[in-house]
Amino acid sequence: MLIALSRNDNVTIFVSTHFMNEAARCDRISLMHAGRVLASDSPAAIIEASGKATLEEAFISHLEAVTDEAREAEEPAIAENAEKDDADGRAAERALKHRFDFRRMMAYSWREALELRRDPIRATMAIIGSVILLLVIGYGINLDIENLSYATLDRDQTVTSRDLTLDISGSRYFDEKAPLLDYADMDRRMRDGEISFAIEIPPHFAADLARGRDVEIGVWLDGSMPQRASSARGYIQGVYATWLTRKIEEVYGAGAADPAYSVAARYRYNPDIRSLVAMAPAVIPLLLLLIPAILTTLSVVREKELGSIVNFYVTPTTRLEFLIGKQLPYIVLAMFNFALLLATSLMVFQVPFTGSMLAFSLAALLFVTISTGMGLLVSTFTSSQIAALFATALLTLIPAIQYSGLIDPVSALQGFGAMIGEVYPATYFVTISRGTFTKALGLADLHAAFVPLLIAIPVLTIASTLLLGKQAR
Repeated sequence: MLIALSRNDNVTIFVSTHFMNEAARCDRISLMHAGRVLASDSPAAIIEASGKATLEEAFISHLEAVTDEAREAEEPAIAENAEKDDADGRAAERALKHRFDFRRMMAYSWREALELRRDPIRATMAIIGSVILLLVIGYGINLDIENLSYATLDRDQTVTSRDLTLDISGSRYFDEKAPLLDYADMDRRMRDGEISFAIEIPPHFAADLARGRDVEIGVWLDGSMPQRASSARGYIQGVYATWLTRKIEEVYGAGAADPAYSVAARYRYNPDIRSLVAMAPAVIPLLLLLIPAILTTLSVVREKELGSIVNFYVTPTTRLEFLIGKQLPYIVLAMFNFALLLATSLMVFQVPFTGSMLAFSLAALLFVTISTGMGLLVSTFTSSQIAALFATALLTLIPAIQYSGLIDPVSALQGFGAMIGEVYPATYFVTISRGTFTKALGLADLHAAFVPLLIAIPVLTIASTLLLGKQAR
């Protein structure tokens, strides 16, 4: 077809081929080797000039002539280049013997920083995710028990019984609802959640009190929330005891109801017993553990899923350079998160900070290094982002909540739980956080809590380095 186009339609056709039988069909050819034109003429003219029988033999004769000339000219240069290559090889070998190269490590850090900048969702989570969680926990989980709804079943209907109900309703801890009609009404309203407890004042309550008899009132508590019910019971007992003391003094004079002794309770560090004052120092370690660990482990596992980790496999980058290079950007982000969490606690929640800011900041730096190190450790034995996410959440949230002293003191734990609490790093950062926030402690007071944090950093780094493979499995 090509021949027909050329001969019949006068179409110029360029053909590149390695086969001489195809080249012989062309009107004019050029023999080339290594980018050089060896001969350019018609096939018949090239065969005649070379003195050969075929075009293939003519091509071979031209190749041999060029090769002999190149060999004679390149022999001195080859020897010189060989010596230079040997010297370069020895220099490269000496360079590779260095186990840690700061430039290679920073190259991975810079690359990870660019990845964060190009991924707005992950960058948003890294920057303000922990602050959002702090606001949700701070406003959504309030342990201060106030405005407990209740209703009264007054079977006495006297001035004295009404005085008691007014005394109870005047407390900021209680929120009075419409009076109860009977037990059925009490059961219905408590099942519906309308009231948290009910007070029953028995018949002849005022008369028995006036005669000096023992008087009792009934309190029915919703026990579905034990802590709330226990607090309500204590509040009611306190209000009732205060009311009885006042009534006795009205009858028998001042001091008649004074006991032989009294206990004066004073709350240190949190005089108002506000839950936020205790919650903020405990939630900050939890968030600085969870978010940085998840982000760090996903940064490595994502490379496994995408296949870009092959760049690490085929380069002289060591495992330690790779891991620290990946870790550094997230340490910087975690410290930025720490500053935001601290500012939120101080300015939004109005939590007082009484201790050493230097001690708290140094402890935070050590702790976020540990949390990102835990993320790297998880990434060494997981291959998918979903598995890495679940593994990181399990290894950080459960021990931190159950065994680090957030809920119960570590000294109250027993058995295996006590062992976890003693070795888990969050335990010591919680101690430092609470000590600096509420107890006015400094470096000198908290130095013992810094030692486990300093030990955990190299342990996690060495474990991650040993478990990370330098080739695909």
